[in-house]
Amino acid sequence: MKIYTKLTLLTITIALGVIIWFVISWQSDQVDRITTMMDVNKDGLLQTEEASPLMRLRISELDSDGNGDMDRSEVAAYIRSSILNGIRHKWRARGLPEYPDEAGSESLQVALDEMVEVLELPGAVMLVGRNGVERVRVSSGDFDANKVVSVASASKWVSSAVLMRLVEQGVLTLDAPLNTYIPELAGHWADATLRQLLSHSSGAGPGHAIENTPSMSYGEHFEQLIQIPVRNAPGVEFSYGGISMQIAGYAAEQASGKRWSQLFDELIATPSEMQQSVYGHPFWHSPGTEIHSPNLAGGLYTSGQDYFNFLTALFPDAMEHRLLSEDSIGQMEIDQTSTLVHNFSAPGVMGDWSYGLGLWCESPLAGRCTYVNSGGAFGTFPWIDRKSGTYGVLITLGSLAEVMPFALNLRRLAIELER
Repeated sequence: MKIYTKLTLLTITIALGVIIWFVISWQSDQVDRITTMMDVNKDGLLQTEEASPLMRLRISELDSDGNGDMDRSEVAAYIRSSILNGIRHKWRARGLPEYPDEAGSESLQVALDEMVEVLELPGAVMLVGRNGVERVRVSSGDFDANKVVSVASASKWVSSAVLMRLVEQGVLTLDAPLNTYIPELAGHWADATLRQLLSHSSGAGPGHAIENTPSMSYGEHFEQLIQIPVRNAPGVEFSYGGISMQIAGYAAEQASGKRWSQLFDELIATPSEMQQSVYGHPFWHSPGTEIHSPNLAGGLYTSGQDYFNFLTALFPDAMEHRLLSEDSIGQMEIDQTSTLVHNFSAPGVMGDWSYGLGLWCESPLAGRCTYVNSGGAFGTFPWIDRKSGTYGVLITLGSLAEVMPFALNLRRLAIELER
């Protein structure tokens, strides 16, 4: 064998070895990250109630030993299969038809069915309204408007509305330092404001504030969160995550003297008729079990009907009543972050989006967002088009990075349908 052939084979062998080592190392890191993040009882295994909603869909398939939980090897198998499925779904999504601008409700149904089929989702439902009135709803697979799911970061919009209601009542102020409500608070967090917390510009480090056990009190969780090293001074950079909003919720409890569940029920759920909605932990979920430190950034469990009712309540009715004042909605829907350094966004989010208060800001015009949304990692996509007064919510269970292109197309069809 010629010397250059031997060198070529040696080079290829070394390269393959490096790639294999990198993949194994990366997978091991991912297994550690997922297990640490989800293993609430710290027994080294993921029980059904600890698994994420997407993992829970496949737990029977991945539970190779049939004992009802997932060990490290089964978590690794989930990661590998998720990567392969993502590649397969992306391949299947190539060349999907362009739906006409003059769309009818049948086009919306066809597009929803196609998303469910191509991404192999358990189902999906979409409700669309205009100026406070429902105009159309479509569903596919094993989903209807009353199916309750974890909506992940779609929680942020609702949580911000709770906090803005408290601002309207004078309980909180957007630009007052946090030690106004927590006098003993010192250091970095003492000077952070509610506006910075809700716009992810508080300087918080990375993380989603989900390492708390269900039994942990909100006070204990707050003390845990403020010990996490910060990234920067408040107001300097945008870094998407859950720590800031969780700290805001604790401040709201301290200022109001009420628990978050009570605030949500009184200020949002009851007036919006969100009858099936509760806050908990985005992963750990056992119906009827109370979470003492509910996750504001990702812990809402709700249905398409409930979330649609919430969006509807943001529009004035015939008596000019609405859930939030025009000023509060305006504050939420103003671009807060485009002038800041962007250090972390989220999978599926477009590169030119900025952030308001608890929601993504698209196409700002004179600072006001033309479109707003609050997409969640598990596939939920609520949105409002302020230009046309059209709004809606897509509820499903799937990776947002895969769902997002379909969701944006569904939104386009819905807006065109109402023109």
